[in-house]
Amino acid sequence: MKSRKFSLAALLISLIVFAPVNAAPVDVDMTVGTWIISATDDVGLSWDGSTINFDSQAADGDVWDLAGVFEWIGSSGASGGERFTGTLEPDRTLRLQGFELIDPVNIVLATYFAILDDTGNRLVDGNWTGIGIPSDDFSAVRVVPNPVPIPAALWLFGTALIGLVGIARKRNSA
Repeated sequence: MKSRKFSLAALLISLIVFAPVNAAPVDVDMTVGTWIISATDDVGLSWDGSTINFDSQAADGDVWDLAGVFEWIGSSGASGGERFTGTLEPDRTLRLQGFELIDPVNIVLATYFAILDDTGNRLVDGNWTGIGIPSDDFSAVRVVPNPVPIPAALWLFGTALIGLVGIARKRNSA
């Protein structure tokens, strides 16, 4: 009887210790808002004002699969878009890989790396690499447009409706 209890206890312990562990994905929706980039490359060109837009985000185990578009605007006149796919890891590491250029003017595909900060609204310690690319550090800040408050929207709608009723009454009495 003792050996059976011991075997059962050993089995339970081995299931707990050796069970696969999946961490939960980072609880951040990257698709909300536009990410504004601040960057200067190795040759001194500024890429400030360029943007990242995440079009999709789907959980894949403990990571998020991402897809979206970079819109690059350089101080030299270089510009264009770049479609990318990538992942956001549980440790907040972001890895993106460009796969298609959109209307490029002196830009090429690249691989990107950054860290999502604890607020979920900043990319820090970013860098990019690629053939013939003067890489350097970048950061990005999420900008989320403020929605129109419902009370103000209702007030505007209500006053417009009253105005239309007044115009209709005036026409009917004339």
